[in-house]
Amino acid sequence: MQEETVLQSKIHPHQAGKSLLDFLCDRFRYQTRETWEDLITRGKVTLNGETAPSHIQLQKGDLVSYHVVLNEPPVDKNIQILHEEESFLMASKPGQLPSHADGNYIKNTFIFLITETLRAKGWKGEVRLVHRLDRETSGLMVVAKNKDAHLKLTRQFEQGLVSKEYLAIVRGQVEAETFEVQGAIGKDDSSSISIRQKVVPEGTPFSKVSVTKFEKLQDLRNGSLLRCLPQTGRTNQIRVHLTHAGHPLIGDKLYGRTDEEFLEFIHYVKAGGDPSFKERMEVPRHFLHAARLSFDHPVTGKKVIFEAPLPLDMQNFLKKSAL
Repeated sequence: MQEETVLQSKIHPHQAGKSLLDFLCDRFRYQTRETWEDLITRGKVTLNGETAPSHIQLQKGDLVSYHVVLNEPPVDKNIQILHEEESFLMASKPGQLPSHADGNYIKNTFIFLITETLRAKGWKGEVRLVHRLDRETSGLMVVAKNKDAHLKLTRQFEQGLVSKEYLAIVRGQVEAETFEVQGAIGKDDSSSISIRQKVVPEGTPFSKVSVTKFEKLQDLRNGSLLRCLPQTGRTNQIRVHLTHAGHPLIGDKLYGRTDEEFLEFIHYVKAGGDPSFKERMEVPRHFLHAARLSFDHPVTGKKVIFEAPLPLDMQNFLKKSAL
């Protein structure tokens, strides 16, 4: 029999006054309202260690616990810590590992695994993500080890003060040695996929201005290796800009694909991995790697630079695809 895991959430001031059911539906959207109602009724959700009705109002400091048997998809857990000191650490996240809890991923996440690693080494302080990478994107992640470092580092990311460099392997040979994509990023209204975005006219409601510079590093058979220098930090920016330029990432299931192909991939994941679909995938993940970060040290204020080597899956692809 599989062992239950207890997931806990402490109620913050802005959440106080909500019903238990409303809190769960807002905080954990991967379950339906009916499912949460059933879990509360069956005693799988407790409030301060006791069963409680779904309509009870939550107070600041309450502890909501969810008892669940986790059945998480497999991930690549090969995290490499590249640099560590008292205030922060730098690690290289493998592809196929979520940055934080999302949907079915709870313990199979970068932040959970890195926290477990630090706890095993005796660290009893805070462990906080400063930023995140997409699940399939590999490369540099910054982790703060105290509140002050988290505040200072997060602020630099939010204000665009962090210099970022990514390496990408894209479909099709890129002709230009350098090029730039700029324009607002907004929802792709032509797609039935709600999360798909595209470059839209400036001033489009709910869009955000974005700029990425690209440099070609190597021509490949039916592809190119590019250096990507984002000047802004929008969600999926590099992936959207590469698709707009006509060279989507190799392995990208969302961008550069039809709605039908993406939905087929989602079905593949939920079905536990249909071998017939896997054989038609270019590569298991999209080939985007966060290779270099530069920012001001949270304690000394001096500029620091960190690099993460290209992972083996991208290295091997480059060797096989070299001209």
